[in-house]
Amino acid sequence: MEASAWMRLAIEIVACVIMVGGVVGVFIERMRTKRGIGVRVIQFLTVTLVLPSILILALENVLSGQTTATLIGAIVGYILSGIGKDEPNKGSG
Repeated sequence: MEASAWMRLAIEIVACVIMVGGVVGVFIERMRTKRGIGVRVIQFLTVTLVLPSILILALENVLSGQTTATLIGAIVGYILSGIGKDEPNKGSG
């Protein structure tokens, strides 16, 4: 196995660890604080599950570079578009 294959495997393992760690961390924190799952938690879980999945599929050449860029751009745009929606509006006075 050549060096680039080992590097790709290492990146994929790290992506899987991020996915599992994100989900487990959220549910442990939610059970500890006895709080429900809100919009921000769903956005966080989206980032920790979907983006590493896209990375893995791109590294395995299942997705082309253009498709990968489109998916990442769409997901990041969707997540960032909702930043101000949940915050209370502060008046100008």
